[in-house]
Amino acid sequence: MSNPLIIIFTLFILNWIIRIQLRKNPKNRTLMLISFGISFSMIAYTVYYFVFMR
Repeated sequence: MSNPLIIIFTLFILNWIIRIQLRKNPKNRTLMLISFGISFSMIAYTVYYFVFMR
């Protein structure tokens, strides 16, 4: 597996772990912001890699 796919896959797994924690405590605003940040960084990195690096 190439390095960019490992980064995207790791961010995806980390985001799902945080979302499971959010289901247990939906009022935790910090976890919500972290989840949003990870989702945004995953999308931004994917676009950066596949658009600008190729």
